[in-house]
Amino acid sequence: MKILVNAIPLVGLLTGISRYVRQLYQELEQLPDIEVFYFDGVRVHRQMPDQAVPEKWIRATANIWKLPAPIVFTLRSIDWLKYEWMLRRVYRTGQYDVYHETGFLPPAVRGIPIVYTIFDLSLSKFRHTHPRERVWFHDFFFPRRISYASHILTISNFIGQEIHDTIRIPHNRISAIHLAPSSIFYPRQPEPVHSTNIRYGIPKEYLLFVGSLEPRKNLALLVQALQRCRTKVPLVLAGWEGWGDKNWMTSIAGTDLENRIIMTGYVDDETLANLYSGASAFVYPSIYEGFGLPILEAMACGCPVICSKAASMPEVAGDSAIQIDPANPDDLAAAIDRIMSDAELRRRLIEKGFSRTGQFSWRKTAVSTSAVFEKIISEAPRR
Repeated sequence: MKILVNAIPLVGLLTGISRYVRQLYQELEQLPDIEVFYFDGVRVHRQMPDQAVPEKWIRATANIWKLPAPIVFTLRSIDWLKYEWMLRRVYRTGQYDVYHETGFLPPAVRGIPIVYTIFDLSLSKFRHTHPRERVWFHDFFFPRRISYASHILTISNFIGQEIHDTIRIPHNRISAIHLAPSSIFYPRQPEPVHSTNIRYGIPKEYLLFVGSLEPRKNLALLVQALQRCRTKVPLVLAGWEGWGDKNWMTSIAGTDLENRIIMTGYVDDETLANLYSGASAFVYPSIYEGFGLPILEAMACGCPVICSKAASMPEVAGDSAIQIDPANPDDLAAAIDRIMSDAELRRRLIEKGFSRTGQFSWRKTAVSTSAVFEKIISEAPRR
């Protein structure tokens, strides 16, 4: 089986989509009778491309977002049309059995089965949480391109049902395949955890949030909850600055929270594993997720979890986390106070978390994904 994959997410920051593609294809390459070809929009490569240098990528992205939204939309559209044109030239060589689209849209290409991964429907359901140019791009291209997808992959049963209900795609054309934490996430020893804390000025006890600092992550509610907690524990925010208003940052000016919130910026996985391992609890109040991979990463590192009971997160966390209403800061404040004051509760959540993460693996994800590719290839008309 010869798989051609959109490799552009692999050269971005190692978050979200990029992590999915990298972990999935590292495993697929280990399966028998599979050849992977990585298409970067210009050339096809046999080797998985290297990840971006975080500082350069963040700086370049920040410069692009300084441009007016109509210009960014136009540039993005031109890039996509060029990508489609180049992809048509590549697939006409007849070397590939299936194309896997890992970006925002399936390409307007006929003659090869296209498996398209939809990570969530936030661009339709939570439009206000995205940059304007991204919403415009989605609104223009998505209705014109979705019919090109032979089959839809998604990352949770929740999103699979949303795709069926919202886009009216039949269930037999949708496959929900769970993600998993990387093997790099496991409990770290006290010494590297302590060294990481010293590097960022983090005290021994702290709460942790991991993710891009963007509106969907619901950080305003987290700040409100911290203001209401009896426990005056610091909060560490680990992740790229992201996009959107940061009104929650101005709301803490002049309050005791100003010195209790520590922002690390984007960190590598080794540092992230140390942060998870040292945290008193991981707090994830997101309003909407396609999966919520940081929940499992935290559990794999022995960190008790508080997360939203919304979207896919209950499906991922099961009964191994305290689940809160993402619209109720009092609910989150009570959960934080409870987990910080009850050592036995933390111990039980840690044990449950280890058990929960054992149910997910990237090998299982790769095997299930390979089976979908084989099925779609077998159903495709002979060329």
